[in-house]
Amino acid sequence: MPVIELKNISKRFGGVRALTDVNLSLQPGKVLALVGENGAGKSTLMKILSGVIREGDYEGQIFIDGKESAFRSPAEADEAGIAIIHQELASFAPLSVAENIFLGHWPTKGGFVDWKKMEHDALHWLKQVGADFSPTTKMAELSTGSRQMVEIAKALSRNATTLILDEPTSSLTPGETTKLFAVIRDLRSKGTALVYISHKMEEIYALADTVAILRDGSCVHQSKASEIDEAKLIATMVGRPLDRLFPDKPQGLIDHASAPLLQARGLKVRALSGRGEIGPLSFELRRGEILGFAGLLGSGRSEIFEAMLGGTARSDRDGEVIFKGQRFKPASPREGLREGIGMIGEERKRDSLFVQRSLEENVSIARLASGPLLSVLKRKQETAQAKKRLEELRTRFHVTDQKISDLSGGNQQKVIFGRLLEIAPDVLILDEPTRGVDVGAKYEIYQMIFELTKAGKGLIVISSDLPELMALSDRIVVMSAKRVSGEIPRAQFSQERVMELAVGGRTRGV
Repeated sequence: MPVIELKNISKRFGGVRALTDVNLSLQPGKVLALVGENGAGKSTLMKILSGVIREGDYEGQIFIDGKESAFRSPAEADEAGIAIIHQELASFAPLSVAENIFLGHWPTKGGFVDWKKMEHDALHWLKQVGADFSPTTKMAELSTGSRQMVEIAKALSRNATTLILDEPTSSLTPGETTKLFAVIRDLRSKGTALVYISHKMEEIYALADTVAILRDGSCVHQSKASEIDEAKLIATMVGRPLDRLFPDKPQGLIDHASAPLLQARGLKVRALSGRGEIGPLSFELRRGEILGFAGLLGSGRSEIFEAMLGGTARSDRDGEVIFKGQRFKPASPREGLREGIGMIGEERKRDSLFVQRSLEENVSIARLASGPLLSVLKRKQETAQAKKRLEELRTRFHVTDQKISDLSGGNQQKVIFGRLLEIAPDVLILDEPTRGVDVGAKYEIYQMIFELTKAGKGLIVISSDLPELMALSDRIVVMSAKRVSGEIPRAQFSQERVMELAVGGRTRGV
């Protein structure tokens, strides 16, 4: 008997139908992979199941253990045993692990929080997920993978019988991913029903018992995972054949005859918080070149570029950066953008999005910020320009004045790309450019990246996705323990070589 059945679930946002008669069932002790392009309706469906979209705001029925149910809040879904682990974790960094696990459900004694029992019980649930840190550890001190284990421990502490994991490995190291897979398999063996949302094909086939594919708000395929191969799964998901994941990389674009477009010489970043030094980093980037940066989380690859652009307030920089023959040391990312270097940050919501503003405003902001402080805003012209750019990037949207928070993660990423394309900087630094993006949209982003190199731009790509990094890059610089551990030319690319350097290869300069 299914733990949960969704029958004829439909949802409209204004005049737009987001879901149409979706039927889905979750079995105890089974992993259902829910896949589809960004904007296909996966998040909307899970918001209905987890009570975020409440009873009365959608059509259809939900059955829990054969009994019709409806939720007016996430708390009610939680009480019914449904827990969701979001891609962007919502933990409270200043609080301890134990406090996060029992947030809102404090064990009490005599009307006061029973701290001893809370830490004892938290330790029990941490052991259930194989965590090796103390319940008194502050969340701020944990890696993303460890924080994710805390979220799973929290769900188990509340007797969750159904667990929804939304892009759970997007910020994890390979080691953390292996550990998470072990926890998922253990939960499956104990009878937990799991929904696994991912754009990574290898993960789907490693974990899933069954697969459900959403396209344009409808469920277009359900079967055992073993009954559909990867090529058919991708074609069904995107609605067209996609015989390969990467477009052909253009050759012969690097301008070796001219001076480097961007140079770093002994660049170091010292955190004023006392968390150590990153660097030294030295490299050259030429027009038409894609320079890749690899490294495990915490290796310093993102932080050093944020600091280079003046975006890290609590750090001190040493060394020299030369851009187009001139010394480059911007006081802020805005100043760097005006000079011709733009960056797409790793965390969309934190680094790049104005989540309460419209698509039009999010597309236009970089161009407006790079212009004069006092200028006349021509609204009709801005709307037309934003609409044109969004359509060129095949972004799924309804109107340009809708909030960007209404869009899926992949479509938000396209908006961020569109923003940079509006001002056409000479150098683009792309940090995890396809995180949380479906395979169809990834292909389009890769094509955009190659078009930029054809236009003579220089690109720096920071990515944890090694196949992606090797498909895009001309050279890969590897960082380990906040130092450069090596550089690999394209002819010598291999995942084994990158990982060998990333986990502690002998440090040497570039």
